[in-house]
Amino acid sequence: MAEAKGNGGPMIVRFNETAKSWAKHPALDIRVGFAVPLKQANPDGLPVPEENQELSLVEDSILSQVRKLGPSIQVLAITTGTFKEFVFYVGNAAGIADVHKQIMSDVTSLEVQCVAERDPKWSVYDVFAKFA
Repeated sequence: MAEAKGNGGPMIVRFNETAKSWAKHPALDIRVGFAVPLKQANPDGLPVPEENQELSLVEDSILSQVRKLGPSIQVLAITTGTFKEFVFYVGNAAGIADVHKQIMSDVTSLEVQCVAERDPKWSVYDVFAKFA
């Protein structure tokens, strides 16, 4: 875990130490981020406990669905005053849209956004790895 100041306040980053041994693996060259905008923030800029509990269930759903893509690893969970994002590296882009649709079907109380990009250098992971 690392804490830093982001653009709008505090940022908490949960960092997967195990991912260091997989970083830049050619079979995991697609970065997928699932961002969940917060409904309500605490005065300190982080989710209220009830919403954080709900986000934990969202993360479970995302993990379950991402496993269906084949080889993958969750590398980060980033929490700010406006969103929580779960970042993965995967090797199969073909099923990402279907996985996102299933997550949106499973999670109806919060909006789950998804973005996927080729990132063979694991650039986003590297940015946060410096702080871990």
